[in-house]
Amino acid sequence: MKSILLSSVAVLGLSSAAYADAHLGVTLSGDAELGYNDDILGDNDGFYSELDVTIGFTAELDNGLTASASIDFEDLADGEGNDGDSYELSLTSDMGGLYYGDTNFAAQNVWVAAGDMEADSFSEADGEEALRGEVMIGGIEAQLSYALSNADGTRVGLVRDGDLDQLSLGLAGDFGGVNVVFAYQEESEVVDGAHNGSNGDFNEGGVMGISVGTSFAGADVRLAYATRDDDAGDGSGVGGDSLGIQVAYPVGPVTATVYYVSEGSDGGDVDDNYGLTLAYEDGPVAVTLDYDNDQGVDKIGLEGSYDVGNGLVVYAGYLTEDAGDRMYVAGEMDLGSGASLLVSYADDEDDVDEDEIGANEYQRGTTVELSFEF
Repeated sequence: MKSILLSSVAVLGLSSAAYADAHLGVTLSGDAELGYNDDILGDNDGFYSELDVTIGFTAELDNGLTASASIDFEDLADGEGNDGDSYELSLTSDMGGLYYGDTNFAAQNVWVAAGDMEADSFSEADGEEALRGEVMIGGIEAQLSYALSNADGTRVGLVRDGDLDQLSLGLAGDFGGVNVVFAYQEESEVVDGAHNGSNGDFNEGGVMGISVGTSFAGADVRLAYATRDDDAGDGSGVGGDSLGIQVAYPVGPVTATVYYVSEGSDGGDVDDNYGLTLAYEDGPVAVTLDYDNDQGVDKIGLEGSYDVGNGLVVYAGYLTEDAGDRMYVAGEMDLGSGASLLVSYADDEDDVDEDEIGANEYQRGTTVELSFEF
């Protein structure tokens, strides 16, 4: 399988003759922020700015394939430049595609959990260089990927004997109204944490999961099982398994979602996880009440928004857990043409999430921010 993927990479080196007859498209997009925050302990104390730019190229080839390339330049306004490693090359058709660069892993793309499961610790790509192929076969979506470098740009071949690491596999399909998902990742062969780099969501251990979902009597039901080995790379030092069930049922403007996950462990203490979410949405009002018991820790959140009209939406929320209470109030005005103005105040009692408070991840303290999308 490794030789198949590596041979497929050669297809990306398309001849100049193929491009000569191709229809080439170029896109330019991005976003910018200019703001002020008064929290001296936050990441953005005082005035701050950010500029992200994405350049994309697409060529429709004569043989029915589409060749694409994109590169992201992030944080251009911070005066530190860009490392230029956020890019993706792809070759796609109606049947599938080949992706190279800053792209997701296969298991990450297809996995669907049933609530908060401890054992479904599939690696999540964030800066790694990866090679991924996907294809549709008889209504089944199949994806396969390997990691080529860690998030800091260190090539796998520099720290082990080989250029590919941690095979990741994902399969998904619908059968008579039942959605079935299978995901697997092998244990990383890179030792001593060398592959993690700066990405804490890369798990070195082997993980496997199967998830089944369907709908009946108005309810959406999902049953999932996951198991991991004792080197999952999450700091626990133990393996284990999770068996979860999640049910979502709408009642008028309210959707109730409940889950329960039975957790097992090869060693150490592990508690079952469970939770309930009530989401109300009717006209300009949206309110969510969320309760989770995550490994014995109670987490409660009440968040809502109100669409005042004329482009103005106000937000408020209160969240609490063992680490302390958090709250926020905010207003966002749509100025048109991709521009918006945000004014917010947020407080974190124990300074845990100073820049990620609430669903919209507000900064702690008072913030005034003007943003643009183009």
